[in-house]
Amino acid sequence: MTTNSGQSAWFDAQTAAALLAIDPHGLGGVCVKSQFGSIRDTWFSFFQTQLAPESHFQKIPLQIQREQLLGGLDLEATLQCGKPIFSAGLLTKSHGGFIVLPMAERLSADTIAHLMQVVDRGAVDLQQQATDSMPCLFGMIAFDEGIPPDESIHLRLAEHMAFQVNLDQLSLKDCADSLQITSADIRKAKKRLPRIQCDARFIESLVQSAAAFGIESIRASLFAVRAAKALAALRQQDAVSEDEVVDAARFVFSHRATRMPSSREETQPNEEDTEADSTEEADQPSASANEPKQNNDAELDSKESKENTDQPSQDELEELMVEAIRAGIPPNALAELSAGLGRANSKHSSQGQFGQLQKNAASGRPAESRRGLPKGGKRLDLLKTIRAAIPWQTMRQTELQARPPIANQTGSRIQIRVDDLHIKHYQQRQGVVTIFLVDASGSSATQRLAEAKGAVEQLLADCYIRRDEVAMIALRGRSAEVVLPPTRSLVRAKRNLAALPGGGGTPLATGFAAVNEMALSIRRKGMTPLIVVMTDGVANVTLEGVGGREQAHQDALNMASKLRIAGHVILFIDTASAPQALAEALADAMNAQYLPLPYINSGKAISQRAAHLARQ
Repeated sequence: MTTNSGQSAWFDAQTAAALLAIDPHGLGGVCVKSQFGSIRDTWFSFFQTQLAPESHFQKIPLQIQREQLLGGLDLEATLQCGKPIFSAGLLTKSHGGFIVLPMAERLSADTIAHLMQVVDRGAVDLQQQATDSMPCLFGMIAFDEGIPPDESIHLRLAEHMAFQVNLDQLSLKDCADSLQITSADIRKAKKRLPRIQCDARFIESLVQSAAAFGIESIRASLFAVRAAKALAALRQQDAVSEDEVVDAARFVFSHRATRMPSSREETQPNEEDTEADSTEEADQPSASANEPKQNNDAELDSKESKENTDQPSQDELEELMVEAIRAGIPPNALAELSAGLGRANSKHSSQGQFGQLQKNAASGRPAESRRGLPKGGKRLDLLKTIRAAIPWQTMRQTELQARPPIANQTGSRIQIRVDDLHIKHYQQRQGVVTIFLVDASGSSATQRLAEAKGAVEQLLADCYIRRDEVAMIALRGRSAEVVLPPTRSLVRAKRNLAALPGGGGTPLATGFAAVNEMALSIRRKGMTPLIVVMTDGVANVTLEGVGGREQAHQDALNMASKLRIAGHVILFIDTASAPQALAEALADAMNAQYLPLPYINSGKAISQRAAHLARQ
């Protein structure tokens, strides 16, 4: 059954395709959220045959190598000719057309980085001549087949594309009709596009609307202006009108919105009006002397209002855009965005597990060689390469004799192909730095602090056995103090721990921020941090260093969520006399393993739990 909303969404998807065909590089591209099927094929066929039949479309494979994408040394041709042979990449061949990214949600970070660098620069560097570059302008069509919120297209890639269309919610009957747009209309719009003018007040309204919906990227506002110009060119206009501005805001901003506009903005004009009325009543005696001047001003204002009756005011235009963007946001989209953000960030927690074998191309214990290209500092395993090429020599020599001779071809006795190349692999165990965040405030009683120190000493002994580095941050007063930077000295760590005094406030938020900064610094050095938090969870000092339990606990929860986003592995030890709900809430916010400390021989249990985390 055909629905008006479904048919309208289908027409919007076709309109987005038409705008991208008019200005491919200026609008970046379109992200098509759809599984493989007939509806997606219908949309893509409409794009290829009806909108851009003269353009070429280059498909980018999922597991593409850097040399294939950007161009570089052709190893096989180089081995045959005996001199460096360079080949052009797929992006260079896509200049003036479109690239197609199937399963874009699974593109590697390296491929996305190279792709975005070319998009931003508009050129590709030539490998054979480092000082030269070749122009490379294209539009992107990214097919996102991921199932949200677990899989989604990379945020950086999505940011470089103006449009996003969702075809999964449509039926075949919704796609029965199509917009009457031909390739001739696209060519006319392309010629008209450079002459399209956009008023400054339209640009200001687009920027303010983006800010109202929490869109921080200035690239989105630039896309909206370009989309409005493309719409005006498609509708055969010489300048952008309010209709194009509203439609462009709906196309570009709806899927980027992170929040709804606050209602405070609607109440502010009323308050200002009441203040203005009160001031006018107070100034009535003085106003009577200037009645002729006010009458003249009123006549001028009436003339200007009559001249501008055909154009909406700035506030009315912004209201139209807000309503259009609000209507374009799918139901529960913002809630799904928040849930997907948390789940997507949790993926990072599975990377870089503690103490596991990490592959390294330069050093470590030798591992099994694998097929690959000797690039990026990787070493060629010559013996394994020759062994892989020997079984095929008879067949390759026969093929070589049957083919016509190639100029400058060397008569090598062993014919080596790219598939024969093997690179050396190494593996080494990643170092671990255990960071202790110890609460030495007054809320931790003296006997509880002594028990916590005993548990830390047991952990320090285990770290010494595993040859891990240790660091310590103390919470006391209004700040978090690094009492021990990362070190392997067990004696120094015990001495600093024994001299740690108790008393003062509990700046949990400041401590969480300090331990997160230290953990990120350790991660950048190629090591893995393990955070052990020892506190009762009762915060009474805010991030600004002032008192207030409610605000201090809220600041601690916010900083705990940042620890969760960073993907650190954390052991939260509750040092209160009995398990506390506040401590459990903080442990849940930072996705930590919660372990209370109310029983005898707890130090041994804590050390076993920490050792289990370190072995993962």
